[in-house]
This record gives sequence, C-alpha cells and structure tokens, in this order.
Amino acid sequence: MDDRIIRFEGRGAQTQYRVLMALYRLVFNRWLYGIFCRALARFFDPRNKVVLDLGEGRAFRIFLNDGYWTRFYLYHRDYEPEVQAVLDAARGQTALFCDLGANSGLWSVYGSALFERVLSVEAARETFRRLSENVAALPGVEARRAAVFARSGEILRFVNVHQSHASAHLALDAGAGANDTVEEVETICIDDMVPQGVAALIKLDVEGAETAAIDGAARAIRQGSVFIYEDHGSDLSSTVTQHFMALGDMAVLSIETEPQRVSSAEHLAQIKTDRYKGYNFLAGREDSALLAAIIDRFAKKDGASKPSAADTGGL
Repeated sequence: MDDRIIRFEGRGAQTQYRVLMALYRLVFNRWLYGIFCRALARFFDPRNKVVLDLGEGRAFRIFLNDGYWTRFYLYHRDYEPEVQAVLDAARGQTALFCDLGANSGLWSVYGSALFERVLSVEAARETFRRLSENVAALPGVEARRAAVFARSGEILRFVNVHQSHASAHLALDAGAGANDTVEEVETICIDDMVPQGVAALIKLDVEGAETAAIDGAARAIRQGSVFIYEDHGSDLSSTVTQHFMALGDMAVLSIETEPQRVSSAEHLAQIKTDRYKGYNFLAGREDSALLAAIIDRFAKKDGASKPSAADTGGL
C-alpha cells in the first residue's frame, strides 16, 4: 500500500486501486493501460478517488478513472522531481507561483505551502472541476478557468482529445477529431495575471500555446519572472526554447540534474535525446534576481558544489 494515502473516497475505491496497481504490473504499454483503466472504471463509482498526503497539510486527489495520474503518480510515484526541486528552491524568494495549465492541480497543491499566493489556470471544463476540488480548501490559492494566450479577453476553441490526457489543445492549427469534444474558453495573458513589479515563478504547460503565452508575458519577463516549462523530445525544432532564446538577454537552463546553461541548438539536441520524453527547463532574463536565487539554492542543496559560470552563464 502506498504510504502517502490518507484515505479512499467513493464506493469500492480501495478495491479499484488495488486492481489498477496489479494491472500496471501486467500491462507495460501505457496506451493499453489507459484503455484498461477506463474500461475498469465502468464497473466502479466514477467518483472513486485516492487522497494523497503531500506534506505540510497538503492533500491531492487522484480519480481512479484517470489513466495518466494513476500511472505516473500512483504507480511510479517519482513525478517530475526536478519541478519539485525548483519550487522548493523558490520558497521565500517570491510570493507568487503561477501554475498555468495546472491540470488537476498537483503543483498548485504542493506550492500552496511554499508561496503566499498561487494562481492556478486550466482551460478544460472537467479538468478544471477536479482542480477546483483539489485547491478549494487551500488559503492563498485561486483557480481560474481560462486559456493562457498572448492577449486577454478573446474567446478560443479548446479541444479535449478523445481518451488522451496530454493532447488537449487550443484549436489553432489542429482541429477536433470525430470523437473529441470542443469547448469555448476565454483567454488571459500572463501580464494580466502577474502584478506590476512582481517577479513570479511561472510553470507553463499549455499544450501547444506556449509561444503565444510567452508573447503575452513581455512585462513579467522584463521584471524578472522565471518560467518552468517543458520542451518535448518529439519537437526536433525545440520551438519553446528557441522562442525564449530569440527574445534576447535570456538564460535558458536544463534542470534534468543540476541547472545547466543551454548554449546552442546543438547543445539542446544533446540534452533532448529521447523523442518520447518531456524535458523540463528554466528560463528568465540574465539579470533576474529570482533566477539567480533559484540556481544558488540548487547549488547549496545536499552540500552540492556551485555550478560553474560556464554552466550557468555567470548568473
């Protein structure tokens, strides 16, 4: 039994959990697991969930019909440790954490004990409902249903891809499939979320709209905000990283282990070697005090030696 579990909620939740954990040991293909997870859920209460203890009074609920979270966070458990390390390093260095593309709110819940204010933004209606349930009782956390984009106040179409957790996207270049669902959602830009003069920590995971979101963050970037974002191995052009670097006066760092400055497209290709993996990076202005503080905290954790100027670009 997972020692993080506080309780099971719903009829037969514990039984469903045990079956899922056994099932994953037998099914090594993630797509097959997702199919079996959804098929199993038809025999159980759709409200079945596991409530996990994240420490410091934080609890995160995972619905047992969710093939993504039951696989990555219940079975594998070690979920994006580099993101957790960045949040820990930013504690006390900024009052504001923006979790953009928050999904069910794992990092919003975790960050609620680290930052005075957490802003959680999610576009998909059903996912936003689960996010709201996770953060409802947390002081200082605000959840908004919106799409992060270059400008606020527009109405865009949001596509929920049939039976796929990670493929929801704004209907910009790609349309909806036959079994997909389409919602309309209002946009909000980062500069309208981050107050004047505040250097925020921003986790950006907005499923294909990252470059538009960055374009709507010019002031936040200029005033020292720092981004955690994913650049997927399948994107051979490294679109998001290249967009950050094209802004000029920007530092982009790989955080797979210790922060390492990305020096060129060739260096980026050496980091992103697995086309099936998402790689997490940090980006901020060269003169961002928040970025410098995060890197310094990384350097000091567990007695590690400080990264060299070549690694960090002198930050």
